[in-house]
Amino acid sequence: MTIQFNAEQEQVIERAIEAGLIHGPEDVVEVGVETIRQQLDAKLARASALTSNEWSREFHAWVHGHSTAAPLLSDEALSRESIYGTSGR
Repeated sequence: MTIQFNAEQEQVIERAIEAGLIHGPEDVVEVGVETIRQQLDAKLARASALTSNEWSREFHAWVHGHSTAAPLLSDEALSRESIYGTSGR
């Protein structure tokens, strides 16, 4: 694939090379595609953002989706000494 740049674009590319932002003209496509990808990701994230009520509903569904049959840990198992031993002092 061959890409033709106009005079203004070539000047910007030369300045970017001189500033060390890119190594050569071939980097322009990579930077451009990455920029577009980031913008798409941001747009999709905004479009899929949940309202506070939707988030709360999803969170509660997640919480209640876990088993309550797991045994509870004893006070000893949760003690500082049990977790850190002698290094926690």
